[in-house]
Amino acid sequence: MDGIDATKPWILVVDDERVVCDAIARQLRKAGYNTHVAYEGKEAIEILAGNRIDLALLDIRMPQTNGFDILKHIQKHTPETKSIMMTSYADIKSAVDSIAYGAVDIISKPVDLDEMILTIGKCFA
Repeated sequence: MDGIDATKPWILVVDDERVVCDAIARQLRKAGYNTHVAYEGKEAIEILAGNRIDLALLDIRMPQTNGFDILKHIQKHTPETKSIMMTSYADIKSAVDSIAYGAVDIISKPVDLDEMILTIGKCFA
């Protein structure tokens, strides 16, 4: 991947909607972040096991392994990795569960890319 700067944070984007996942990753790279993408939970867990990940953007609702499962895995195996949950179904329960499971924030989909960059920037401030 061109443009990798080892001093910049690594962000894992996890979303089963490939177009959404790729668009978010592209925007993050433009903002200066290094990225990995995963289109399903099992793939995300494999990436987490073999790579430095500073922040994970996790879609809550995915088939098989959902975002909460990945978040729990992160808390157990790589607790230094921060997590932000993404959902099209923003509700009070999702927000409360996200924070209870260790997420630093939750953002609604469709994602406002500028707002997302600001939210992520706060994680590294």
